[in-house]
Amino acid sequence: MNMKDDKKTMDDTSAITIRDMLRIGTWNLNIETGIYTLDRVTCEVLGIPYDTVVKRGGNSPYSKSDTTAYLIEDGIKKLLKTGKPFDQELEFKTPEGAVIWLHVIATRKLENRKCTAIAGIVQDITQSKQTQEIFSRHNQLLKFAEHKAKLGHWNWDASSDTLICSENMTYIVGVPTDAPVPLSVLIDKVHPEDREFVRKQIAHNIKTKHYHSFTHRMVMPDGRIRIIQVSGDAILDDEGNLTNILGISQDVTSYKTIEAELTKKNELLIFAEQKALLGHWELNTITNEVFWSANLYYLFKQEENIKLEFNTYFECVHPEDQAEVKDHFALAIEQKYFDKIIHRILLKDGTLKWIRLLGDVEVDEKGNTVKLAGTCQDITEQQLQEIKFKGLVDSAPSATIIVGNESIIQMVNKQGESLLGYSSEELVGKSIETLIPSRFDEIRATHREKFLTNMEVTIVDLGEDFYLKHKSGKEIPVEITLGPLQTDEGLIISMSVRDLTSAKIAEGKILKAKEDLEILTEELTAQNHQLADFTQITSHNLRAPVSNLNSLVEIYKMMGSEEERNDLFKKFETVISHLSLTLNTLIEALSAKSHNSLERSVLSFSNKLSKTKEIFSTEIERTKAVIKSDFSAVDSIRYNKIYMESIFQNLIGNALKYKSPERVPEIEITSKLENGKIVLSFKDNGLGIDLEKHGHKIFGLNKVFHNHPEAKGIGLFMTKTQIEAMGGKITVTSKVNEGSTFNVYFI
Repeated sequence: MNMKDDKKTMDDTSAITIRDMLRIGTWNLNIETGIYTLDRVTCEVLGIPYDTVVKRGGNSPYSKSDTTAYLIEDGIKKLLKTGKPFDQELEFKTPEGAVIWLHVIATRKLENRKCTAIAGIVQDITQSKQTQEIFSRHNQLLKFAEHKAKLGHWNWDASSDTLICSENMTYIVGVPTDAPVPLSVLIDKVHPEDREFVRKQIAHNIKTKHYHSFTHRMVMPDGRIRIIQVSGDAILDDEGNLTNILGISQDVTSYKTIEAELTKKNELLIFAEQKALLGHWELNTITNEVFWSANLYYLFKQEENIKLEFNTYFECVHPEDQAEVKDHFALAIEQKYFDKIIHRILLKDGTLKWIRLLGDVEVDEKGNTVKLAGTCQDITEQQLQEIKFKGLVDSAPSATIIVGNESIIQMVNKQGESLLGYSSEELVGKSIETLIPSRFDEIRATHREKFLTNMEVTIVDLGEDFYLKHKSGKEIPVEITLGPLQTDEGLIISMSVRDLTSAKIAEGKILKAKEDLEILTEELTAQNHQLADFTQITSHNLRAPVSNLNSLVEIYKMMGSEEERNDLFKKFETVISHLSLTLNTLIEALSAKSHNSLERSVLSFSNKLSKTKEIFSTEIERTKAVIKSDFSAVDSIRYNKIYMESIFQNLIGNALKYKSPERVPEIEITSKLENGKIVLSFKDNGLGIDLEKHGHKIFGLNKVFHNHPEAKGIGLFMTKTQIEAMGGKITVTSKVNEGSTFNVYFI
């Protein structure tokens, strides 16, 4: 071998070594046989044996997918047809399943202008591809992070005074991406009032070769004003000259807005604390470090620059309250709950104050208390007023209980302690329900609602005797007066309690004497009552037909024709007939053998209504009254005839008498059964009655509720007396200017 051959061998060896390092292999495709010839490097790259036979068109086991095989075959076809070299990056899969990327290049070989073979090279670019993908992902993450953080990066070149900006800078400041932008263009986008400031900052940074961050406003293309924070780093060459500045611009508008709002809220908090004589604090139970808000320094008259610890506060606590305060904090740490505490502080200048501490407890993941935090308020003025108020309450001659929100007892005076057997400490903080027997719960609910709706000094009247429970369990008869008082902390109610024990004993003696007297006079009273009853029935029940006769007489005088007078005489006859019948019935009733057993007979509601309408015919015709009835449920009853007629006449007569001048009278009489008992209802649309004002006296004797010339106040009294004499009852519901409904309950 000569030197020329040696040099060629060395060159070949060197080329192979370089190809091995770059993982570049060669291959040939015989067009006639369709067989690929692969060199050693290509086989190594593909991970197949060196002598593997690969045939064109086959689905090679090392292809990543059918797509890879298709691209290779399609490229070869185009190469054979057009002569255009094949050059692609393709994915392959080794027999072990590893995915690799290859750069495949091919060109054709011609013999006598005919392609006999295709020669190509293969390079393993897997690592390069992976690096490229990693770089692409990182670049995407950077873009995403910049977008989310509303920032972009830029590079200022000192020699050209231009900037190259990242993609997100376009969104932030509205400049082109990946193209040099003169610094002056960027400054033109700065808010006019901030431009001079920005120029000075840039000049200072260039002069000092050190970048100092700053913030300025920028006007966006849509006219919005954004706040931009600029920071960067100066790049110097070996000689110390400034060559570049790498920087970041961030839209901090939202942060600055929040910062301004927080600053404003903090100022309001400080103002509120000053006005409320309030401050907030924190205590780190591990390090014993303490934080106070500014107003706490003022309340405790301390210098703001002193080092705080728990003893700073504890030394100000009044000596008589120190044990209580120390135990309170220890209990809060142990139980992980900070309850309210009120105590005194004694400052160095002798000032005595009352303060109220409210707090919360913070624990770590192991459940250990690590921090206490809360508020401290100067309540000296309130406490002095409370002491004065308690002194006044204690001086009251009767037992007094002060009740606050949610019916919680806040104070009990000495007389209250004596009456109820409890000490003040035993009752304060407890519900007033502790002292009230549960049987009053339902009836008290209505009274409580009424009191809260119309708050004024009120004597509790539940319609029955009221009692409070003594500590021993016995019940004490009492009279309670409620007095509402609105305070800054809400509504408080003063309960003045009067012990009625002595009064009840005296009342019992009087009642016993009264009962003895009633027994002696029972028969006489019954006789007088019956006599008065019949007397009033006579005077009242005769008034309606007599009044009707008087009306007919007046009408008779005004009539001009004899025919009209004849028609009127028929009405005279009807009214006179009913008047005679009533007189005869009354006479028969007065002659009854026993006043204690009123005579009953079967009566028809329909018949009684018809007779009553005849009696009031003139008034019905004059007022055009509409009277409806429905006795389908029940139409007959065994009852006293006179009393039944009195019920119909009184209730229908009142409905006509007290009609509304604004509408035609409508009267509806119906019957029904409730729990096997008959109920008769009389409903009208008249003037109505103010039951809140007159409800307690509506059935009283000689009680009238309207300025009506014929109002005597006897009818409802008589009706109620008669119904109760027969064992029944009567009720009324009414609304002013809407009408009334009377319900008669029979037995």
